[in-house]
Amino acid sequence: MKGQIVGIYVDANSHDHGFLYSGGVYTTLDDPLAVGTTEAYGINDSGEIVGFYIDGKDIAHGFLYSGGTYTTVEVLAATAPYVALAQGINNAGQIVGYYSDYLGEHGFVLTATAVTPNPPPPASTTADMILYDGTNSQSEIYDIGANTVLAAYALGQIEQGWQVVGLGGFNDSDTSDMMVRNSSTGTFAVYAVSNNNSTSGAALFSAGLNWQVAGFGNFSSLGETDMMLRNTNNGSFQIYDIKDNQVTNSFSVGRVGLEWQVAGFNNHGTETDMVLRNGGTGALELYDINNNSLTAAFSLGAVGLDWQVVGFGNFSSVPGEGDMMMRNTGTGAFLIYDISNNQITSTFPMGAAGLNWQVAGFGPMNGAGTSDMALRDGNTGAFEAYDIANNQLTATASLGQVGLDWTVAGFAPFSSTGSTNVAPDSTSQLVQAMAGFGGGGGAGESLNTAPLGADTSQPSLLTTPQHA
Repeated sequence: MKGQIVGIYVDANSHDHGFLYSGGVYTTLDDPLAVGTTEAYGINDSGEIVGFYIDGKDIAHGFLYSGGTYTTVEVLAATAPYVALAQGINNAGQIVGYYSDYLGEHGFVLTATAVTPNPPPPASTTADMILYDGTNSQSEIYDIGANTVLAAYALGQIEQGWQVVGLGGFNDSDTSDMMVRNSSTGTFAVYAVSNNNSTSGAALFSAGLNWQVAGFGNFSSLGETDMMLRNTNNGSFQIYDIKDNQVTNSFSVGRVGLEWQVAGFNNHGTETDMVLRNGGTGALELYDINNNSLTAAFSLGAVGLDWQVVGFGNFSSVPGEGDMMMRNTGTGAFLIYDISNNQITSTFPMGAAGLNWQVAGFGPMNGAGTSDMALRDGNTGAFEAYDIANNQLTATASLGQVGLDWTVAGFAPFSSTGSTNVAPDSTSQLVQAMAGFGGGGGAGESLNTAPLGADTSQPSLLTTPQHA
């Protein structure tokens, strides 16, 4: 704006502050997320101001200050220490600046867009489902409770070339944070999700594409959501401890022959164990994982290869158990295997469903603490919830229908009192049965709820505003 100046001053404690000089008056600019440093670099004729701040982890982030509101400017591909520094803004709202990654520093340009935060989930929400449209890179979140979709909102765009590989509590908040990976570079990043809003993006690290995601769980025994990768060349496993959108440690957990494939992760109590299956014999092995180490291995027997593992959960309703669900690839029949003390203790048939109905995931869709199953019709995109308790199917309910261009990124437990990173007796945040469906279909039809709002989507590089 004409006659206005922005800049930086240093106080007596050697802290940097931005300032706005207008009409003979100085106004201090301090981003509410800053710890000691805020610097202002550019202003346009509308009075929108850009610059950067440094957070409590000594990482720099760009900001946009407009109408009394600070909005963090993020670049997903960026890595510490200079995540994104906004340098200028023109009258069209285009922000320029630079960010750093493993290869050096790069310029960026983005358009500032007004962001209206999504409202938080309804009080009766017990699970979240996230869908992703690969054709336009959009993502959506669906709040589920009592077998009903209570609300649905756009989360914003996931940049081209990045794919969702799982959900978890990577930002020490709820368990709906999205882990994404660049299919060309192998870089991992987190889109932090809180109360139905994508709040930030943070790059983690890069790994060769021969290292593939095996799954997620509480491998550190610290109550966080960690990630396990497996080398497709030699069968090696590597654990990455994740907290506050950062990798805090990494541990090798040995190597298993490639004839043994990851069947899933058995989350029970405060421990997450791994189940492998021999692709030639159908044999199942359970590997206990504690404090980022494989501590023991147990045979679970063998099952014919026409039976495939589709997921894990507390289907028996016995506290601390993590049971296994299998499905017959010829008949569509489901079978529950109760697992206790590292052995299969009993089996229970649970009926059959047409093979056009594919397992989309598991989560507490009926109520908190349950391990219910969601199926999706690969022909129509319809969703169905199957309530499971005491090793029985207790009820079914339609969750509505979404076009087949929308794929399931995952299910996550939700608690209005604040979710833990790894919910006991729940595997809904693990990578398992993440079904993908090709073909056409309408984009974003509602699932038993009101249609999405007129414009609730967030631009990919701007996070939820922080008010001064």
